[in-house]
Amino acid sequence: MPALSEIRESVNSYDSDRHSEKFYDFYIKRIGMAVEPGEQLATDVRHLFYWFLGKVRKTPASFIESIGIGNETYYISEAAPSNKAAIEEASKNENLWAGLAFRNGNLPVDNLINRAKSLTKKSIVIPAFFIHIFRPDEYPILNNKVWAAYRDELGKSIYVNTKPGNWDNYLEYVSYCSYLKRKTGLSLREIDKGLWVIGEKLMEESKNREEDEKKETKQVGLF
Repeated sequence: MPALSEIRESVNSYDSDRHSEKFYDFYIKRIGMAVEPGEQLATDVRHLFYWFLGKVRKTPASFIESIGIGNETYYISEAAPSNKAAIEEASKNENLWAGLAFRNGNLPVDNLINRAKSLTKKSIVIPAFFIHIFRPDEYPILNNKVWAAYRDELGKSIYVNTKPGNWDNYLEYVSYCSYLKRKTGLSLREIDKGLWVIGEKLMEESKNREEDEKKETKQVGLF
């Protein structure tokens, strides 16, 4: 179970080069200032989704687009077809209008969730990120790592394929992060980074444990 002090300490261990904070901040601020849908907002949303998927790097290995922000250049690599389809759906004008209405307090979260559900067939992490980008101070980023940290808080087992399965899971996690925000005084983004680091360690431990169990099973089978 992650202690509040562990979350605070883990914030500093977050790899900001791997997931550039400067890139994230730049586009979150632009989306926060957007007045109406258009090509600029659609592009900003697409770029932020690629960041979320881990497709933004500072090294020009294999990339489909380069972006200059200040004195930094970022390179976007290809995403899986299903993720590209979700990004294009999120970037449609009708969905951007809904996101802006939600940001401005004119659309309830349940309504945006119903719209976000259409972005993917099964996973909720991409639809949850769509909600996050319009109200980042209230709705945290959801992924397998932070979900593992939350499950650990609940005293539940962590497995390699541990992941959130439905919208109730996300709303539970939103409440948990709001609690941590009150208790720690950290921003929601700082809490996300701390839980990401903790969750990554938990999932690595789970992976090693499962591998050890498989080895033991094979050894037993030899006798």
